[in-house]
Amino acid sequence: MKRKSWLPVSLALILILTLLSACGGNNGNNNASPSSSASASPSASEPASPSASASPSASESAAPSALSGKLVIWTFFDQVKDMAAKFMEKNPGVQVEVKMFPGDQYQTKLLTALQSGKDLPDIFDLERGYIGKFIDSKYLADLSAMGAEDLVKDYVPYVQGLGRSSDGKLKAISDHSSPGGFWYLKETAKQYLGTDDAAQIGAMVSDWDKLVETGKKVYEQSGGKVHLIESANDLFDIMAYNTEAWVKDGALNIDPKWKDTYAVQQKIRENNVDAKLDFMSAGWGTALNSGTVVLTSMPAWAGFMIDNKDDKAVGKFGVASTPLGFYTGGTYRGIYDKSPNKELAYEFVKYIASSEWQTYNLGKTGNMPGLATVYQDNMDSFKSTFFGDQNILKPYYDTVMKLPALSADKYGEEILSLWRKTAGQGITNKTDYDKVVASFKKEVKNAFPEIKVD
Repeated sequence: MKRKSWLPVSLALILILTLLSACGGNNGNNNASPSSSASASPSASEPASPSASASPSASESAAPSALSGKLVIWTFFDQVKDMAAKFMEKNPGVQVEVKMFPGDQYQTKLLTALQSGKDLPDIFDLERGYIGKFIDSKYLADLSAMGAEDLVKDYVPYVQGLGRSSDGKLKAISDHSSPGGFWYLKETAKQYLGTDDAAQIGAMVSDWDKLVETGKKVYEQSGGKVHLIESANDLFDIMAYNTEAWVKDGALNIDPKWKDTYAVQQKIRENNVDAKLDFMSAGWGTALNSGTVVLTSMPAWAGFMIDNKDDKAVGKFGVASTPLGFYTGGTYRGIYDKSPNKELAYEFVKYIASSEWQTYNLGKTGNMPGLATVYQDNMDSFKSTFFGDQNILKPYYDTVMKLPALSADKYGEEILSLWRKTAGQGITNKTDYDKVVASFKKEVKNAFPEIKVD
């Protein structure tokens, strides 16, 4: 998935060895969907099933009863095997062959095959980190022309937006969203925040000023032993999709919000609000599980990082809204434009876009749906192992629905990585913002000479 400089080698190895999925939503249960190309193994416990009375949306799968033929799907995402099995169960006349490749090799292998025109799949997966490199290519079929606008009309806005080409055509569809929130140990929250209620905690950190003030109190109250959040660098993830595109009309564009964000990050660091532990770095998981950090910025799929040996974490956690909605990762499915099986491939895409599949998937894996209607239908009934009786769909839904529906571009993720590195170093070294920007511009110019840089 997203290439992030902060993923340490040791954890990357763990994730690769526990290869699972690359999509968007483990509520603290079994199938994790990584924000990198690696995946995590499921835990023994599963989330409770969603509401059986969930009503199908307009995108409900309604494939003809006599479908037949064979499809080949390329992916790096283990859960596609389950999708294929459920589709074949529904359509006995169809055979689906799933070819899986290691995440660190997949993008190169797929591009090579597409360029050579040999041994090609009917359907192929694209990860959030590089979908922008493929979305405007000639290799993806126009799903809008095949009727797919109806499939995504009830989708979370940002999820359908990311599957669109620069001219607005739908080229790829995801079956999930990957929302994030603040996870916390209820016991720790009660001790340092005075409550373990998710709504009350969300109100305490509903904007950055409140978050800083709350963090200062936690640090003082604990005698310097406990911090409110893991890292000031969490704001890179939260702000990444709440800001303007990095490139406009061929020129580098630095949204003014990044200057304000940098100032907040400096305040967080200067006031000991954060523990200086980047996502999945050494010590990050320990802080999450031990409570030496009160609030951990987590994508919904990262529950594999919870230590649940002997069910000791069952019902112990809560999840609250972050100041702004964010997501991490995502896996999209497109149809090869020259596939001889485009109609059958479209039926598969229609199935994974349906409430039937997404409701099943929510119940089995805890992966957050792409359909807003599946959120709504299960809002009051869905429960998750780590979170007890909390209706965890609500904090995710409340924030993810506010995210802008932006299309992917070929520069965004890589330029974000450069900003993350340069600004992150600036926060650590207490560097003036203008100097950080000057260094960042040099990095962009060296990496992308075709982009105009002032």
